[in-house]
Amino acid sequence: MTEENKKQDKLLDTTDCLEAVGTLKSIKNLFFFVSFLCLFILQGVFWLTPTQYVVRPGKESTKNICPVTTMVLKLSAVSEKEVKVDSKSEKIEKAAQILTADANSRAADPNAVSAIQFSQVKINFEHLAWVVRICSYLLAVSAVVYSLTLLFAMNVSLVGKLGGINHITKAVFLSFVLVVLILPWQLIFRPVLFGVIYTPAELLGAWGNFDKASIGAAGLMILRFTVSWFVAVVLLVCAQLRSLRWAKNTLKGLGITG
Repeated sequence: MTEENKKQDKLLDTTDCLEAVGTLKSIKNLFFFVSFLCLFILQGVFWLTPTQYVVRPGKESTKNICPVTTMVLKLSAVSEKEVKVDSKSEKIEKAAQILTADANSRAADPNAVSAIQFSQVKINFEHLAWVVRICSYLLAVSAVVYSLTLLFAMNVSLVGKLGGINHITKAVFLSFVLVVLILPWQLIFRPVLFGVIYTPAELLGAWGNFDKASIGAAGLMILRFTVSWFVAVVLLVCAQLRSLRWAKNTLKGLGITG
């Protein structure tokens, strides 16, 4: 009877550990994906900001003008400055000839036709600012929860004696370093520390002063926005790989896989 009770207790412990491991695996994978996605969105916004597709504050946006209107304006300018005619009929005739010649030349060049048909996309910086705010919030929360999930997984492994302690311990410490690197310390210790998360004002100020910045200042900007981001991505991927090895070892410890 005592042996049967021991077997039942062991079976219950194994079932509980298996359920805990499955739940922790799902949670850590979810928050890993959210953190990974937010990191790449923030880096994409950083490199998109200085391009011609983003309208930054203080710069007038280029409005999309109808091609026919543009052509008419050009014809009127030419007719006023270069084409000197006396009567209205001659003026209309001359403008029609120029319009026909211009249309024929554009029809001969397919690239010119595509340039007329498709207008350039413009994005207001205010929209990017909202993307930065949302991704920064999600990244901070998901990185902290991801680290805590790995910590709980380490506790389950220790209590249930599931194995893989080496892998999960390294994953926990890597995730701790990741959280420290991601958090925006520059908001508290501005002249000393900085984090991967940045504010829209910091992004705008960095690219606004980039043209006048020295080589050292430009290098610090790349270190601040790109190198630290790359280190964070490496830490996140390494922590996830370690946690996957831990999950594999726990399944072996529970006797599910060989």
